[in-house]
Amino acid sequence: MATRNPHRLSQSGPIGPGSAFPEWFEDGNGIRLELVTRPDPMAPAIGELQTPAAPVTFPHNFPEEAFYFMAEARLKVGGHGEIGRARVIMALEAAFGGDGEQEAVPGVANPAIVFSRLRVRIDDVVPGATYVVRHPYGETKELEADEGGRVFYTCDLGICEHDPARVLTSGEIAPFLVWSGVQPPNHIGDGITEHAVVGGPFRNHVEIDGPGIEQGSADAAGPDRVAKALFTVQGRRAGTGDSLPPPPPGGPVAFQILGADYRSSRSQFRVRGQLLPVSIADGAGGFQSDRVDVTFAGEALGSGFPDATGAWEVRRTLVGPGKPVPGPASRLQITTASGKAANPLLRIRK
Repeated sequence: MATRNPHRLSQSGPIGPGSAFPEWFEDGNGIRLELVTRPDPMAPAIGELQTPAAPVTFPHNFPEEAFYFMAEARLKVGGHGEIGRARVIMALEAAFGGDGEQEAVPGVANPAIVFSRLRVRIDDVVPGATYVVRHPYGETKELEADEGGRVFYTCDLGICEHDPARVLTSGEIAPFLVWSGVQPPNHIGDGITEHAVVGGPFRNHVEIDGPGIEQGSADAAGPDRVAKALFTVQGRRAGTGDSLPPPPPGGPVAFQILGADYRSSRSQFRVRGQLLPVSIADGAGGFQSDRVDVTFAGEALGSGFPDATGAWEVRRTLVGPGKPVPGPASRLQITTASGKAANPLLRIRK
């Protein structure tokens, strides 16, 4: 039987200037988190901007999804002859109603919605078997794996177009999980490092029960069970502003291309690397995230923003009439907002 969370967020802030979303939400422990709408290395989960190089404006250049809070646990799972993985994601998210796009028609924003989300994804387990997930905010019903041994479950609560504060009465991701011990300045976690947490109303770990799920798993916690007490957590404390801290004096400097691949069977580019420092002057006396822009044969493939470690990635599927197709000697054009540049050779793969 599923166990629901009776705890709720305590209050929401005013609608932000120039947007349709509350500026912040506060939990019962007095932790107040703001909506992150432009790249922040400590809060890397954010939807794409239509024009990454331009200032954030609503609704023309606004992320299609943004987060007040997100926590995720990743576990190794077994039971089907190979080691798979499970992801358990808990979030307080802002997005758009209608067709999910920022604008219904040019200049007219779709309705703003805010919702709490629990999402479970489990791969490579026993087809047809059932699994139960216990997490910081309760316990799921029995979840059945499909014929491919996959479980996919999402529970979104609080959705209400034109009334984003409705999540206060029905959202069940509360109170917020935060790093135990010392937290990064102005944040409750750094968004990428697995860390112990506090704040869960039921527990501060995730456990999954199901037939043979512990077999070969580094997260085995007894017969038919895996468990993990480490999460990635992101959230920025309200009122701290979205200007990033300046680069540390004498800190590391790096611009590396760690991979530049093209999968011909998928027409997909994947480019990744490291960029340090992660912040640059924003022209207004503060600092913003540096940005990596990737182009092939004059076609923009996308922009990437470094996380707290400097890691960045750009993926793009490029198909259609007139779209360039890489060959054996093709190179990418990569530039950064801080003025760095690279011209790596593409590795062509099937």
